[in-house]
Amino acid sequence: MFGRNSRVPGNVLIARHMRAFFDPLPGHVRASPERIAEAYGKHLFHPRRRELVAEKKLARSPFHVGIGLAHSDFADITKRATLVSDTLLLSHNGIGPAHRVRTLSRKSTEHPLGTRLASDQSGLSGTRGTMRIEQREYLAMHCPDLGKLGSWLIDAEPLLKAGLAWYLPAYAVSRQREISSSGSLNDGPEPESSANVPSALDFLVQAGRAVTESDACPPHPLKSHVVRPVLAIDLPFLDGVGMADFSEITVQEFAAYTAFRSFLRQELLAVDTALNAVDSEREMIRIAHGIEDEIRGIRSQMTAVRRKRAVAVSGAVIGAVGASLVAVYGPAFQTAATVMGAAGAGGIWAIIQSAADNSPRTLRDSPWYYIWVLTRGSERFQ
Repeated sequence: MFGRNSRVPGNVLIARHMRAFFDPLPGHVRASPERIAEAYGKHLFHPRRRELVAEKKLARSPFHVGIGLAHSDFADITKRATLVSDTLLLSHNGIGPAHRVRTLSRKSTEHPLGTRLASDQSGLSGTRGTMRIEQREYLAMHCPDLGKLGSWLIDAEPLLKAGLAWYLPAYAVSRQREISSSGSLNDGPEPESSANVPSALDFLVQAGRAVTESDACPPHPLKSHVVRPVLAIDLPFLDGVGMADFSEITVQEFAAYTAFRSFLRQELLAVDTALNAVDSEREMIRIAHGIEDEIRGIRSQMTAVRRKRAVAVSGAVIGAVGASLVAVYGPAFQTAATVMGAAGAGGIWAIIQSAADNSPRTLRDSPWYYIWVLTRGSERFQ
């Protein structure tokens, strides 16, 4: 999607890690959401340091928002929080079963029977033979549903590769020791020990609402004032827009997206936090209705532009034919252009310029163009 020399709009480091993951991803892995999720977990973990790769740098962004969710459906939260954040981080924050994604180490040692180890509780006895001790370390990630996570990763791929969003796996490193020897009743694996890899999030979200702010990483007041309301405000233009379409549109229409993001942040920050619940809700409704009005306005502009463009383009076709006659007939051009209905060379180029001036591209930097494009896939506006 992004050329080698093109500008990456989001967090550059995150974009680089995400492209390094997605670009070489084999087709057979893409075909399995579970395998995609497992591969993603492997990709972001540094096996030697036993921590997230570039842990501190990955969280560095002008407006980085971290949200921990207790469920597997990221789509709604992603679409809403992306509207106000420069870089969105989502995580399950340790929720869900631990899925092993790779073996970190495996070590085997042999000891003569009768040898007592510092940590030996096996009760082995005897003087002949050996006992074999195998110690393993595994990397696991806590996730309620690997399949749903993998599907989200594929749908959100454009956002991730642009550095606008990413997923932080909730890692755990487990260790297990297994003893085997001949004739012992105590052979077998010992209880597994596990240690979570710590992570910091701004918000913890349940049922689509920010229910608490993380003690480990309390958010800046600016984040609280824009993230909490955007999770609750009525934004019907997001309804029915699939996660994959949302990701693609946001990246392709980045200029319009950033313009709308600035507008929405300003509107949400303007809501006085001292307002009571009823007044605050009324302000949210006002903002939502204002956005809908702007959507209808840009739809009318797009319709008008397309009508003008249809007329201009039909004239430009005549102008293009006339320009060909210039090359072929030279002095006969004026007569030929007049017959075709274009008032000389000046009129032909005026027609062509009119086609350019009335192009829908002239509206693409408007913040309302971005949400107008989103509405085209929205069930509510069909």
